[in-house]
Amino acid sequence: LTLTQAEDRLYRDYIHRLQSPEYPNYQYLCKLCSVHIENIQGAHKHIKEKRHKKNMMEKQEENELRALPPPSPAQLRAVDATVMETARHHGISEEDFEVRRSVVSRMEQIIQKHLTACSLRLYGSCLTRFAFKTSDINIDVTYPSPDVFLFCSFSAEFSEVESDFHAKVPAVFCRDVSSGLVCKVSAGNDVACLTTNHLAALAKLEPRLVPLVLAFRYWARLCHIDCQAEGGIPSYSFALMVIFFLQQRAEPILPVYLGQWTRLTLDSGKEVSLGQLWLELLRFYTLEFALEEYIISIRLKEFLSREVKNWPRRRLAIEDPFALKRNVARSLNSQMVFEYIQERFRMAYKYFACPQRWGRRGRQRAKNAGKHRANLEGPEKKSETTDANDRKGRNMELESTESLDEEGPDPSMKNQQKTLESSLIELVLHDDCQPTKRSEVTALSPNGLLDSEEGEEEDEDEGEEEDKDERAPSEDLHYVFDKMIFTGGKPPTVVCSICKRDGHLKDECPEDFKKIELKPLPPMNERFRDILDGLCKLCFYELSPTLSEQQKREQILAGLERFIRKEYNDKAQLCLFGSSKNGFGFRDSDLDICMTLEGHDTAEKLNCKEIIEGLAKVLKKHTGLKNILPITTAKVPIVKFEHRQSGLEGDISLYNTLAQHNTRMLATYAALDPRVQYLGYTMKVFAKRCDIGDASRGSLSSYAYILMVLYFLQQRHPPVIPVLQEIFDGHSAPQRMVDGWNAFFFDDLEDLQQQLSELPPNTESVGELWLGLLRFYTEEFDFKEHVISIRQRKRLTTFEKQWTSKCIAIEDPFDLNHNLGAGVSRKMTNFIMKAFINGRKLFGTPFYPVPGAEVKKGSPPLLLNWEHWQNEGGVGSRGKCHIGPAQLCGL
Repeated sequence: LTLTQAEDRLYRDYIHRLQSPEYPNYQYLCKLCSVHIENIQGAHKHIKEKRHKKNMMEKQEENELRALPPPSPAQLRAVDATVMETARHHGISEEDFEVRRSVVSRMEQIIQKHLTACSLRLYGSCLTRFAFKTSDINIDVTYPSPDVFLFCSFSAEFSEVESDFHAKVPAVFCRDVSSGLVCKVSAGNDVACLTTNHLAALAKLEPRLVPLVLAFRYWARLCHIDCQAEGGIPSYSFALMVIFFLQQRAEPILPVYLGQWTRLTLDSGKEVSLGQLWLELLRFYTLEFALEEYIISIRLKEFLSREVKNWPRRRLAIEDPFALKRNVARSLNSQMVFEYIQERFRMAYKYFACPQRWGRRGRQRAKNAGKHRANLEGPEKKSETTDANDRKGRNMELESTESLDEEGPDPSMKNQQKTLESSLIELVLHDDCQPTKRSEVTALSPNGLLDSEEGEEEDEDEGEEEDKDERAPSEDLHYVFDKMIFTGGKPPTVVCSICKRDGHLKDECPEDFKKIELKPLPPMNERFRDILDGLCKLCFYELSPTLSEQQKREQILAGLERFIRKEYNDKAQLCLFGSSKNGFGFRDSDLDICMTLEGHDTAEKLNCKEIIEGLAKVLKKHTGLKNILPITTAKVPIVKFEHRQSGLEGDISLYNTLAQHNTRMLATYAALDPRVQYLGYTMKVFAKRCDIGDASRGSLSSYAYILMVLYFLQQRHPPVIPVLQEIFDGHSAPQRMVDGWNAFFFDDLEDLQQQLSELPPNTESVGELWLGLLRFYTEEFDFKEHVISIRQRKRLTTFEKQWTSKCIAIEDPFDLNHNLGAGVSRKMTNFIMKAFINGRKLFGTPFYPVPGAEVKKGSPPLLLNWEHWQNEGGVGSRGKCHIGPAQLCGL
């Protein structure tokens, strides 16, 4: 039932209650809050909630905005003049553009002295003419080499040189000495250049576009919603929003170029004034376009639903016209910021849609409206809002000629709402009251409030005042772009992207792992080293599969191969890869199986999806398997299954040959030194206990953690293991091409053992190495600057890989385009690093077990102070990090 139907149902419920000993249960729906309520008492309680009151206010304000009369010609002329003056005052002129172009020309001459093949191109708001006079000059370099960013040091024409090589698009910032303008120089920013050219073409086609965008951008700047670093949206988003509006008008002003071809029959909108378009723009995003439901896309005429891209609702979504997977407004990730923007739209539309005149009466109107709004918001916000509107009243020099109902809700509405609620209480909750006639129940108006005869009389008075405004000359109507008018003194909402709390940015987040002070660790004594040694070795001995368990896996594989050859394809060949064969598998690790077909070296001419589906049908006939599930939508199609007897889960993929070479290389590393396996198992257990080892949930995979272990052992002084991909005869590595990548590595184990014996040995114990690993990734290694890469000893920078926007960069040793940390968010990075920091503190601080708590006779004593770890506070907002030596050992 809707709220407007509730009254009749309440009456009938009461009558039925008098006639029946059992009270019927009806379910009520509050459409404002999308909440189902089980009974009358719950409905009454819900009406008093802040959420319902807030939604009630917003619905009432929306109804008021929809009821505003159309603007008069004098009003449109006044709005037109204000928008045009704002664009002229803040936008760049033709002379300003020539200055910017000359800066690019001079910069290009400087660079070409050192890199002759290099050239520069101007892009961004300067080229589209959507720029402010103070906007940066966006320059793109068509020679994407790191050397190009050194040019600023060679010239005195540019000062204040700073670099940001960790942005998604690395850039150098500098200031042109002659003009004082800031230049932002990037390399290979092709998508931005394509977008710029498209917007520039539309600006030339429609002269009203530039002033509209400039006014829209200036409004956003005054409201402080154009700061991307603080949870706002980038400035060119507003240009896309204006273009989208002009395309979606009933009489379109701009065509849709990027979708299906549209004939350019746009003469119908030529007579529309700039002021009218500005009002329509604000109304479109305030009342007409459902920002929560649809995506703003300038390449399509029809509305694009969120389901098409699986983008979250209740956020602003703007599609990049040349990178369709990118949400331009993705930096707006807070519901609070989104609601703040919606409120700014409502205030701006209300201001421009109502006639505004000079005079002192406007100040009193604004002050009174602020008081009425504070009364509705509640006593907890009353003083704050009143103070803000007092300031607004002192600063405004405009007179509002609309009615009080238009400026703010009438205070009598609140009393009427209380009357309604009290009547509901009396009607439903008191058993001794008499039945109320249907005609006596007060009627609800469409906006959920009571109809008022007094309100009708006020409307008549206000209508007379509006008639006066219709006759007012345009000189008496005046509008300004004022921060206090658009915001009401309300500061912008700032929400941290790490902890999701408001009031601070991500760089100032107290939960950021970089803010944690790493206290010096005491020196490790012999007894404590023995304890850590025993811990790491026990992880391996307790969790690694025995020889019989490994043989059991081979038997399962052989049985599957025989069955598939008999029932499906006699040319099928199966082989194990992954943790079952790389030397770092647990006893319950999955069976990773690769299937190939004789006569086909690759899957290039095979229909993998069809093969996987056919294989799944055949495996369902296998009595020793259960839970057969084909997954053909994944990047690598697989068939999942479970082996009944052993309980092992597994999956079969096609031609995952590169992973087989990867498995062999990891097995070679594991065979070089027993400490490699000890550390690998300890690291995997640590990640599992800390809940940071599941890539499907946004963390890192166990394979990624093994690469972190190998990288640390390669970087140790002296190294524990060599870099197998750098051991070869001659000047270049041999070619072993698999799936387009060189899968070469030195795999002669005997030769390797002999070479290692001739090098200075690393004599650290496994316990020392474990603590050294935790200290390496918390104290020494800079995830922002470097990539974890086991294919070379030299440090690889994130700038070289162009992985500067990722929090964690772990390079696959063969598929060099694969970053295993690409899916890890900033929040998850913070969670992972806090686990490492707490691990450093736990395993670096000597404390000893209670006498008699040793694990096994003859085994080294272990750390068993689990309570100590819990008391240290865990790893952050996801909960305590359940990791302790006792748990690591499976005790």
